[in-house]
Amino acid sequence: MAQETTYLSGPHRACAPSPLVDACPTARMAGFLPTGMLDWPGNVATTVFLTGCTLRCPYCHNPSLIEAHGTPGVWEDLLAHLTVRRGWIDGVVVSGGEPTADPDLVALLESLVARGLRVKLDTNGTRPDVLERLLASGLVEYVALDVKTLPHRYGTLGAPGAGELVLESVSLLRRAAIPHEYRVTVYPPVISCEELPDLARLLAGGPLLAIQRFRPGRTLDHRAGDVDPVSPDDLASAARTCSTFLPTVTRGA
Repeated sequence: MAQETTYLSGPHRACAPSPLVDACPTARMAGFLPTGMLDWPGNVATTVFLTGCTLRCPYCHNPSLIEAHGTPGVWEDLLAHLTVRRGWIDGVVVSGGEPTADPDLVALLESLVARGLRVKLDTNGTRPDVLERLLASGLVEYVALDVKTLPHRYGTLGAPGAGELVLESVSLLRRAAIPHEYRVTVYPPVISCEELPDLARLLAGGPLLAIQRFRPGRTLDHRAGDVDPVSPDDLASAARTCSTFLPTVTRGA
């Protein structure tokens, strides 16, 4: 979960069917990172970014992905990359923005799976209806659920009531026989280190909670740059407390 993401794709071309390339499954593909080992721990993966998001987190480090749009040519470049790297890449991470906000997400995942690719989904959990469909269909093999704050505080992210939807997604993952993890970024105006144990209690029994510090930089709200990140020591201390509820690690501290 880097502070700022660079999206890589080839020359911009109109996304259209050809004898060698299927039509774009979605109009919201913005770009992709060719390879990495951070987005899907233990795997070499290509990460695809979809635009459109259900939240407005002030510390969001990818504000260009919030509004729905697409970049021509990305699908063709992605398929070319996956063809060349076949046998070396373990799978594809579908991230955002918020992928479950894309009405064509299922079509995209079906296209990737049909090519023999394993898929990991990054989601903020605000669309449990979509998540339930994906879990039932077997289109994803791993889910990372970004829990932004305590349920009653989602109004600070422009989505009052979204906290209950996120809890529903947590419940779906608990019942699903699929590897998953929870993630949270500590941005004190939204969630503090002191509140992390209360969040961990809601996630108790889960397989893993990964917590990281907010880092100032390119953000949706420029005022986020005036917020001091928590110290690595405070983050480590909070992780130890959270680990009484579920295994907890720190990332990027």
